[in-house]
Amino acid sequence: MTVRSGPRRDKALTPADLAWTRHGTEPRPGSLPSPSPVATPGEAGDPTKRRTVLALIGGAGATPLTTPGTASADAARASAQHATLTGLDPTDIEGLETAVRSLSATYSSQPPRELWPEAARERRRAFTLLQGRRHTLREARDLARHAGMLSVILAWAAHDLGKDDLVEAYCDDAWVQGRQADLPEVSAWAEDVRSTHALYGNRPLDALTAATRGLAIAPQDSNAAVRLSAQVARAQARLGHREEFRQAAVRAHEYQTRLPLHGAGLFGVDAVRIISYDASSYVWLGQAQQARTVAEEAIGHYRSCPRPLQAPTRLAIAQLDLAQAHSALGDPDAAIAAARQALASGRLVDSIRVRAQQLDRTLRHRYPREPAVAAFAEEVRLLLAA
Repeated sequence: MTVRSGPRRDKALTPADLAWTRHGTEPRPGSLPSPSPVATPGEAGDPTKRRTVLALIGGAGATPLTTPGTASADAARASAQHATLTGLDPTDIEGLETAVRSLSATYSSQPPRELWPEAARERRRAFTLLQGRRHTLREARDLARHAGMLSVILAWAAHDLGKDDLVEAYCDDAWVQGRQADLPEVSAWAEDVRSTHALYGNRPLDALTAATRGLAIAPQDSNAAVRLSAQVARAQARLGHREEFRQAAVRAHEYQTRLPLHGAGLFGVDAVRIISYDASSYVWLGQAQQARTVAEEAIGHYRSCPRPLQAPTRLAIAQLDLAQAHSALGDPDAAIAAARQALASGRLVDSIRVRAQQLDRTLRHRYPREPAVAAFAEEVRLLLAA
């Protein structure tokens, strides 16, 4: 098994690297032309005043800065003025911030294929502003933050669509944006996606590596740190490490007692997510009775969740965990009933398909002569074909 020790790139990706289309449609990795080069930006503000400022800064070299005097003071003032020059409109950064907030808030209620064009369009706009407009250092940092978070959103959408290469590409980009702009939480969120994607791709050691790396840089007690703590625990469980899972779960549960039961948005944190991660962990550790109890608790919480906070994907995963627990406890009919509820989810993303396949294989192995199991296998086959 190959373990990724870190992002594969040492620079932020270009639109061509990220396979953007010209019109924001869903990408096909490696098959699309690069966008037109960014035009050379014009000078912002009054050209005469700007040239005067630049001339003063350039003229500082003619007067030794070790010699105090009017010339060196004027050059210093000009340098300070130059640092505030920008070609951005105040609404440019505000627009990106609004886009990140809106996409995050509505993520769980939108099919990822429909969400993709808007997120890709906003990410390209962030790139254009970074590359094509003069901006201050503060503005550059804000642009990098929003660009990175948009790449995290696109990585999640790619994960839900089963686009492996795009998940890695957008995680790499978000990681670099965060590292270059000294925004560790952005990089940490990239590792949260990478860990989940590796876990569902049957690469638990990669999942643990990503979660540990993200947790190492996440700001203390931040939302990213909470999520990554839970990621470390379930990755240990997927590896079959009982004691390591127990130790990691202690940290996650310490957060759980301080969290709201339900959280909002793609980057929110809540207690029920940690509960549902525990259900998956107990399934992988072979503790079926505990898995059933915790999965039923998670399902109850998800069903009682107010509509704006509903998480249909997480509910479906909890139902599939319950199905696995019923299967291990000798009740295939209950397992199939729970699984059918999960497959009736209005948001049938790749992770649900993967878990349904795993359940199908488990049921056919344990109950090869059960007619209901054969019927369910056919349902899963048709679902995956669609």
